[in-house]
Amino acid sequence: MEETILSVYHQDYKNFEHFIVDGGSTDNSVEIIKKHSSKINWWVSEKDKGQTNAINKGLKKANGDIVMWLNSDDVLLPGALKKAEHLFKKNPNAIMVHGKSVLYGAGKKEQIIGKKQKDLKLKYLAYIPFPQPSSFFRKKLIDETGLLDETLHYGMDYELLVRAALNYEIVFADELFSRYRLHDESKTNHSLKFCKDWNLVFSRVLNSFEFSEPLKKKFADLGFSEDKTHKYKVNNKFSFHNIEKAFLYHLQIMMHFQYSEMRLEKAKQIAKEIKAISPAFYKQQKVGIINFRSSFLNKYLITLMRNFTRR
Repeated sequence: MEETILSVYHQDYKNFEHFIVDGGSTDNSVEIIKKHSSKINWWVSEKDKGQTNAINKGLKKANGDIVMWLNSDDVLLPGALKKAEHLFKKNPNAIMVHGKSVLYGAGKKEQIIGKKQKDLKLKYLAYIPFPQPSSFFRKKLIDETGLLDETLHYGMDYELLVRAALNYEIVFADELFSRYRLHDESKTNHSLKFCKDWNLVFSRVLNSFEFSEPLKKKFADLGFSEDKTHKYKVNNKFSFHNIEKAFLYHLQIMMHFQYSEMRLEKAKQIAKEIKAISPAFYKQQKVGIINFRSSFLNKYLITLMRNFTRR
């Protein structure tokens, strides 16, 4: 936490507010916060209803035009806030800006994540295709569409992204903003919890388009978690082809989650559905590799392959 606090304090852009919301930690977090209290605009340490509720407490306090949040073990890189302000000035219609992070921790080699990708506008609807600590948004987004959804504990950032993507402009910046630690709650033992939240959110995306009934049926047939009542306001234009492509990207990420958890039959089922919808996508995205491994390799061999490739 101390490294996180100092990474904010030492930014060369000083016109910002810094709030810390601690969920009543029993470690030395409060002592660290008190040590640096002169550098912080407001802080609180009290029991909350989870991470999403804690973030919302901070968002309610925000007065600035641009907002972002960091987890206690992620850090801002030097110059991050100044870069973000410049990008919003350069892109006055953008509601959100995102860039790259240095991923580290959990025994992994450092790597840069969040690089520019194909079909970003569609991937925004399918999952969150960038590191959250390297994203910034205008406060206008939550003023107009509401705070984070506190029914979600793992997919609240993706849900906010969906609201932004359906109604506003989002800009990718080829800039490094943060160091993003891969910790236990980021690893695969929580993958299925992310799956549930992300499926609920994506079902709302499908609910938001009258032409998506065929996709909703396929989604239900796969047994994914659904929210059958909620849908989003949509101001941006999307065709059936757009939403079908987003659907394929969502299926692809769900397939990878299932495969990472060694739920091989489910991964194989999703892979086959992708192939049935779009053989071209199946080939381009190399879905066949997961399909083959899920069909013909056992869990022991897959684990052995993973351990070998990570060396």
